[in-house]
Amino acid sequence: MKLKPGSWPIFFIIYNLLFTIFAGCKPAKPPEAKQQIIGVSYQNLAFPYVAALQKAAQNQAKELGVKLIETDAANDTGKELENVERMLGQKVDCLAFEAASLDASVASIEAANRAHIPVVQFNGKANGGDYVTFVGSNQIESGQLLGSWLADFFSKSGKAKLRGIYLRGMPGQITDIARNDGFKDKLKEKGIAEKIELTEQYADYDRAKGQSVTESILSKDKNYDFIVANNDDMILGALSAVNQFGLSGKISLVGVDGLPETLDAIKSGSIAATVFQNPEGQGAGGIEACVKHLKGEQMPKEILIPFELVTKENVDKFIAIAKRVYVK
Repeated sequence: MKLKPGSWPIFFIIYNLLFTIFAGCKPAKPPEAKQQIIGVSYQNLAFPYVAALQKAAQNQAKELGVKLIETDAANDTGKELENVERMLGQKVDCLAFEAASLDASVASIEAANRAHIPVVQFNGKANGGDYVTFVGSNQIESGQLLGSWLADFFSKSGKAKLRGIYLRGMPGQITDIARNDGFKDKLKEKGIAEKIELTEQYADYDRAKGQSVTESILSKDKNYDFIVANNDDMILGALSAVNQFGLSGKISLVGVDGLPETLDAIKSGSIAATVFQNPEGQGAGGIEACVKHLKGEQMPKEILIPFELVTKENVDKFIAIAKRVYVK
């Protein structure tokens, strides 16, 4: 373009004006992505294993950059439903749900279904409602491992029959039913069910009750070969009772969960074994499954975390895991 004489000042004024305007215009920032919110319903945080699940879930949420809204059902399915409905009202993007009951907890899942909020079940699995996936362990397997341990103990005892105490959790509770079924089915499978005499009583998964129930039984009859419990809190209570009656080393004790105190007791020899269930695999896995689903990833209907039998020979491996998630 050929400029006429005298037009230069006007050209530079226009040029400088346009340069100033465009230099001051920065590209608009894309809107920040909304932080995903995951509602988490725990079965009962009074249980050390469930508290470890929570720690694992919190660690994973921090790593993935998601927000958690957490509630505790305290084994009350009415409270569980109220908690879930409250979280749904807070517009959570996904519900990570640890069922307190096989059947009654279905109401909470169905509430999420009606609100079109996806559900990931973890650890405790309810029998109904629509859900994306279940991240957890097959609780029957834990009972089967208890039965396998007892079958091995029986074969090494050299006795024609064994007498034992079996501490159950809570009547009708989801995990207790599965562990009981697995335990007794394994004894039948091994052909020793008739050779095992069980004194069976509920102790509510509670350490103090595990101790008091065991004390009551041993005060009437001390002639027992073993004590099996459906969680480690009860077996730790039973250990206190055994020590109180001077029966340490005479009665073998086995639990389920892999609590740090139990692992230490296995290392020292005061407890024979436990069945380890992995709180990292289940707690962190439940949060990860929610995030993957929200990203559009296809999930299998079950993500199973295997149980493992812990004895003195392999206990160090499990102590390392427990230190990461069990809060003192």
